Amino acid sequence: MAASSRAQVLRLYRALLRESQRFSCYGYRTYAIRRIKDAFRENKNITDSEKIEELLNKAKANLQVIQRQVTIGQMYATEKLIIEYPEDIQPRKASDPETTLAHLQHPIVPPRTETAPRTETAHVHI
Repeated sequence: MAASSRAQVLRLYRALLRESQRFSCYGYRTYAIRRIKDAFRENKNITDSEKIEELLNKAKANLQVIQRQVTIGQMYATEKLIIEYPEDIQPRKASDPETTLAHLQHPIVPPRTETAPRTETAHVHI
């Protein structure tokens, strides 16, 4: 592979990865990055200049698709997933009393204070 062709491939590879990082949706972002890396790794040993040119054109078309999808995704942004939050926000440890299974199953409910007497109602199942 010629030096200029190699530089062009690397430039395109970086552009695809950089643009894929802009996906607002975690799933799309990770999928696109994984597919880009896999495709370039799969085709790294190709030496036929026609095949390289064909793959470069396909990658350029895919870059345009990613750019359009990123723009559309930014118009319809959704909430972040828990996996996307910074690492400094740590979940509580299981040993904390507030996160034990018993606490989740049987939360502590303060006693009710009523002024009127509570009446029981019968539930009839038909």
